[in-house]
Amino acid sequence: MLDISLIVMLIEAGIFFVTLILLNMWLFQPLLSFMDRREAKLQNELKAASSNTEEAQKYEEEIASIIEKAKAEASKIKKEALDKAKKEASELVDSEVSKIEAAKTVFNEELNSKKAELAKVLEAESVTLKDMLSKKLKGIA
Repeated sequence: MLDISLIVMLIEAGIFFVTLILLNMWLFQPLLSFMDRREAKLQNELKAASSNTEEAQKYEEEIASIIEKAKAEASKIKKEALDKAKKEASELVDSEVSKIEAAKTVFNEELNSKKAELAKVLEAESVTLKDMLSKKLKGIA
């Protein structure tokens, strides 16, 4: 019925093991080494990407810091310029006000002088005016 031959079985086992060894050498080992290299390459790329992300984040923080400092300095410069302009404007206004006050004082002195002169002229002419007025009134009456 079934005749099992030990020699055929050993030959088949030998062929099976030789096939396994050849498959291991030509297929499984190259495939496993390819997969290991691919995994290592992916890990390196992930580390590089992570490093690049951290570096980019550092640069972003540095840029933000520089921008913040620039804004503060610009604000300081603007404030100093405004303060200087206000001071100059105030000095100019004060100067002009003092000039106007001096001109006003001179004008008031001239006005008072002319007023005094006019009063003297009117006093001198008042006698003449009184005489003329009385003559006219006598002529009317």
